[in-house]
Formats: sequence, C-alpha cells, structure tokens
Amino acid sequence: MNHPRMSTSGRRWAALFGLAIVFLLPKHVECGYPGRECAYDGAFHHRCTPYELEPFGFYLIESLAGRDVGFAYSSGEDCR
Repeated sequence: MNHPRMSTSGRRWAALFGLAIVFLLPKHVECGYPGRECAYDGAFHHRCTPYELEPFGFYLIESLAGRDVGFAYSSGEDCR
C-alpha cells in the first residue's frame, strides 16, 4: 500500500529503483549461461563444473539469447 502523500512521480521512481535492484541481484549460473552442458572429470575423480556469478538481468538476457553475454561478477570452478 502506498502512502497517501506519495506522488505519481515518486511511485515511478520507487518502481524503477526496485527493478534496478532486482536486475543487479547476483545469480549463480553453471557453465557460463543457462542451458549449456560443460561438466568434466577433474583430479581425484571429482566432477568439475565452471560457474559464473552474474546479475539476474544478464541471466535473463542470456536465457533469451541462448548464448553468453560476457559479463559476470566473478567466475570459477566447482569440483565435487
């Protein structure tokens, strides 16, 4: 519920700010982009998978495009 003194412009700015926050939230993505298979056998019989920690907005763009956009907060390998 909005405060009665909040203007229409204030509501727009609040919505824009909320969408920007959601767009920038981190998402753990295996193999660089959604839908890709890339696991391999590492040392000591571990199964290794490269991953990226990227903004949720870029995850959505990559899932629609079906390819890696090339931006991530960090990347690495997860071996289990």
